[in-house]
Amino acid sequence: MTRTAHKRSACPISYSLDLFGDKWTLLIMRDVLLFGRCYFREFARDERIASNILADRLARLESAGLLDKQRDPLQGNQYIYSPTDSSWQLLPLLVELLFWGACADPHAAVSDDYRTTIAQEKDLLKQEIMLAAKTGTFVDYYHNTMGIQG
Repeated sequence: MTRTAHKRSACPISYSLDLFGDKWTLLIMRDVLLFGRCYFREFARDERIASNILADRLARLESAGLLDKQRDPLQGNQYIYSPTDSSWQLLPLLVELLFWGACADPHAAVSDDYRTTIAQEKDLLKQEIMLAAKTGTFVDYYHNTMGIQG
């Protein structure tokens, strides 16, 4: 039985935590939705998630209808993970977590100017990030607008 197969209650927050309440799942969704990552190796690379944990989380997300898994037509031994319509509904939540983390963590990799802009123009920034994610330009936004280098 997978973690998402057993429901503790009918509470929507409980359901959400059953699916996303671990260290890795929202980071995988961040990588898919914001950074356009789609291969197993890409998810494993930056966060150094163990391959067995990553395989489990990807399977859970696919089972929950948040990722679509298709064999890569160019490299038949690999799979491409892509967001579903349902997974895009998580984007506003991820953006709010980004804002909260940027402001709450003084060591977060964002510029002080960007923190100030969050406080003053949060709704506009949210729209900009969501548009950048949906058009595949978030990486440029990440470096140029948020002031993140590397």
